[in-house]
Amino acid sequence: EGEKNFPRLLGRWSMHMRFLRPPRRAAAPPNANLTRRYASSARLAALVERIPVVTPELPAWKRESLELRERLAAHLSKVYPEQLTVAQEGPDRRQARLRAAAIIESEGAREGEGDRTGDETSLDRKLAHRLYLVLREGGAWRLPQVDWSGGAEAPTVRQCLGEHLSASCGASLQLHWVGNAPLAHLPAGEAATFFWRLQYVAGEVEPGAGAEGHAWLTKE
Repeated sequence: EGEKNFPRLLGRWSMHMRFLRPPRRAAAPPNANLTRRYASSARLAALVERIPVVTPELPAWKRESLELRERLAAHLSKVYPEQLTVAQEGPDRRQARLRAAAIIESEGAREGEGDRTGDETSLDRKLAHRLYLVLREGGAWRLPQVDWSGGAEAPTVRQCLGEHLSASCGASLQLHWVGNAPLAHLPAGEAATFFWRLQYVAGEVEPGAGAEGHAWLTKE
């Protein structure tokens, strides 16, 4: 009989405990100051990079390791008679080999024209490193950046920064946006600077809209 009444007692106990529970607290409203700081106005900066064109040079320890491996492989390899391994090179094959060697020598060089002339506005320099675009505005070098104010009719942050890049760097500069979210942000008083990452695709930088000059620099 006690087992039959147990479900009924358990239901009454659950209903009793429901009335004893404290009322749920309403969710705390968002911080108005924080929302106003990051939603009403901000500064947008573009981190425009040119990715490496050639692979970086191997460190000394890596080169020594590869040379040691090649010597060891040559020492352990089987040597066959030359009449079985050496083939005569015809004129067409020799011409193709020389043409390939000339292309590798001219196009595969790690030093570009900008390295030889010291032109920091050229993309043909520091081919094994990442280059970042900086503009000279008001006598100071900095990343391309613009102020943005939010509102119902205000453009999106991406539209605002894209229009500024076209006005300050020229319409021929083609860039690729890496993601739809900022890379990082830097708080500064009542505003914050948000950094967007973009990669160079094609075109040339033509400074305008207050830009006095430009340069492609490494992070060093």
